Amino acid sequence: MLLQRFRSLAASDPEAPALTEGATGAVTTRSALIGLASDTAKKLSHAGVEGGDLIAIQLPNSPEFVASWLAALELSLVVIPIDRDAPQNEVSSILGHFDACALVSKSGIQVRETRQRSILPRDARLVKLTSGSTGKPKGIVTSAANLAADAAHICSTMGILPGDINLGAIPFSHSYGFSNLVSPLLTQGTAIVISNDYLPLSILDLCNRHRCTVMPGIPMMFDHLASMRDDDGSFTSVRTFLSAGAPLPATTSRRFRERFGIPIHTFYGCSECGGISYDRAGAAVERGTAGTAMDGVQVSLEQTRVTVTSDAVALGYLHDAETFEPFTRQTFTTDDLAEIRSDGEIEIIGRSSELINTAGKKVNPREIEEVILQIEGVRQVKVYGEPAGARGEVVAAAVVASPEVTREMIRDHCRAHLSLNKVPRIVKLIESIPVDERGKVKRAALIGLGLSS
Repeated sequence: MLLQRFRSLAASDPEAPALTEGATGAVTTRSALIGLASDTAKKLSHAGVEGGDLIAIQLPNSPEFVASWLAALELSLVVIPIDRDAPQNEVSSILGHFDACALVSKSGIQVRETRQRSILPRDARLVKLTSGSTGKPKGIVTSAANLAADAAHICSTMGILPGDINLGAIPFSHSYGFSNLVSPLLTQGTAIVISNDYLPLSILDLCNRHRCTVMPGIPMMFDHLASMRDDDGSFTSVRTFLSAGAPLPATTSRRFRERFGIPIHTFYGCSECGGISYDRAGAAVERGTAGTAMDGVQVSLEQTRVTVTSDAVALGYLHDAETFEPFTRQTFTTDDLAEIRSDGEIEIIGRSSELINTAGKKVNPREIEEVILQIEGVRQVKVYGEPAGARGEVVAAAVVASPEVTREMIRDHCRAHLSLNKVPRIVKLIESIPVDERGKVKRAALIGLGLSS
């Protein structure tokens, strides 16, 4: 399906740019990408990889990443994309946990001895990695049809056209980057300008130099961009800024809009079901919402948890090499807690897994974060539970703020607006919230920070 679509696009306009290397300007045309994919498929076949085999791809944003994915489609393989910066021990752990038969990396094709695989559905094509409750990675298994449906929902809802140019700075290997960059390229030919860094001046320069019209980003990128000086310049061609991967703070949204005169559009989704809602008007986080349901997606609430019905919903979980758990067809209930307003806008009020159990009482960290963000000088805050023995957890807050904001000021403000059990017992004033490449908060890193940080 995806391969056939791109072959058709390449046949209709072989010299159209598919990928442009941002730093050098080197262009990979559609026909050149097909050729690179064919060469990669031959190498995989020569290495003994066969249809139905599970392989991993660890490559930076590059023509080679997309070509390896196309080669896997040609051979009917199942692919696990791995973070471009994952250390060797983590890569080895993933390969062993899922019993992948090969790894495609910058070093070439590394073949491993594996057991015969038979547990995955015949139409499985991509396994998205996520954290499992045991500490081991868990795979979300999707089909080509799931991926094509998600791309259709994204392009229709966001108005992404074949002639648009995407800035490809977020990793192709992550669900967000794959769905918003790689899939639109293959399904409708939307070209990508490749980058592998988040530096604000680099992002601004690449967008302007290559006339990018759509910029998918994560909150950290927008926070850095909003902090740029006026004389650093402005965006000249981007019409749509997208934020996903982690919650976008309302303060970052406002600062960016005031600095560049263009709103950020929030994109809410999860790896299990693809895109869920989108902020069509812009600046939704300043209204406290994540926009409305995407085209082709039905959203409902099951005991306040977001439930999605869509043909983009994945096939199920791959817990390890021998355990596949199928989902209910086209329906998935997320871990997110929400309310749906009368105008259809979805307000995310927390995650059931993030509720803090303090002395037997459940506390929603989002409620406390909203109160702390009211303090002048506070830029970012993450509230979470720190282990506290028999007590369960205590409420902790990691806060990024200007120097005049003190711990006692934060506690006093919380005491004035919250029940006593919700007032943070631990307040950490830090320079930045630790996040991974997806922009998601590293909770373990927050717990490891000392009070003097």
